[in-house]
Amino acid sequence: MEHRARADRLEPVVRLLVEKMGFEIVELRSGSARQALRVSLVIHKPGGVSLEDCSSVYRNVLPRIEVAENRRDVHLEVSSPGLSRELRSAEEFKVFAGSAVKVLSGGQAEWIEGTIAGSTEAAVVLEKAGKTTEHLYRDILKARLDPEPRGGEGR
Repeated sequence: MEHRARADRLEPVVRLLVEKMGFEIVELRSGSARQALRVSLVIHKPGGVSLEDCSSVYRNVLPRIEVAENRRDVHLEVSSPGLSRELRSAEEFKVFAGSAVKVLSGGQAEWIEGTIAGSTEAAVVLEKAGKTTEHLYRDILKARLDPEPRGGEGR
């Protein structure tokens, strides 16, 4: 079975439970490892994700996946997005609204830094020092969370 189809089938089951626990899904992937089902789940919540958060989500989600897939050979990995996660989709920009980011856009020689002030289906709005700029997703070459923003007044 194609791994993307499995992840798409598992996503609604997992999303409902994860959201009830107060988290958002950043990424859900599935694959095979020695004929076992391998599922990777990246979760987020404002303020960050602790090791205990990952453990709690694991304990609650694993049985649901086992039932949904009718198998006991499921290897589930639950993690946080990491401090400098690369953002890959409009949905991820929405999840990380309010976070500091760096964006490398076509035609720009340097990274653009700012805080995600909003996002639409077509673009992200960044704010820095009271000024906002809009960046179309189609023009963004790379974007990542910025664990050490240098923004602010006078910088």
